[in-house]
Amino acid sequence: MSATQRSSSRSAVPAVERSPAMQRILRLLGRKSNMAVSDMSAEAFVGATTLACGGYVRALKSAKLIHISGWRKTRRGFSTPLYSAGHKPDMPRPEYDDSERNAPGMERIVSAMQRLGPMNYRQIADASGLSLNTLKNAGYLDALRTQKRIHICGWQRARNGPMSALYDLGASADVPKPQTLSAAEKNRRCRERKHILCGDRSLLAQLGAVAQL
Repeated sequence: MSATQRSSSRSAVPAVERSPAMQRILRLLGRKSNMAVSDMSAEAFVGATTLACGGYVRALKSAKLIHISGWRKTRRGFSTPLYSAGHKPDMPRPEYDDSERNAPGMERIVSAMQRLGPMNYRQIADASGLSLNTLKNAGYLDALRTQKRIHICGWQRARNGPMSALYDLGASADVPKPQTLSAAEKNRRCRERKHILCGDRSLLAQLGAVAQL
């Protein structure tokens, strides 16, 4: 939106004393407190878009006639402000931690583990139908661990890249992440694998010779 359009939008908002809609809102808040935009829209017969996007709520706050008196908790946290009449400091948004989260994606993860058992990060994404980005950015696994609904039951060591955690249901303590192998340890393991492989080949050669007798 350009500066001209924003200026036009602000000028389109009527003065509070000349707006029947805003007067109805004030009368409503005089009787009831802690009302969301959707509540005011339904009871004062004012469109929710007009209230929120049309600038009516902003105009009433600027006139110091209403304030944010609380917050309504949703699945995404405390995201809905509640308004009351009067000029008071706005109540800050409450902190929302993982112990209180309850998202559909979290239930899909739990359901997938109930069906399939322990899984790593990528397996959880495939089984739950969630994208890797969603699983990473939404913090669902961390929230479920905080709520003691899942735990890290083990670790998988990949040939390339970092180790990946295995998750399972339950409140058991997380299995600590193994220490990263040093270069010397990696070389030692590589030599051991080669020795075992050479031994296997030697045994096969011996068996083949015996079979030819």
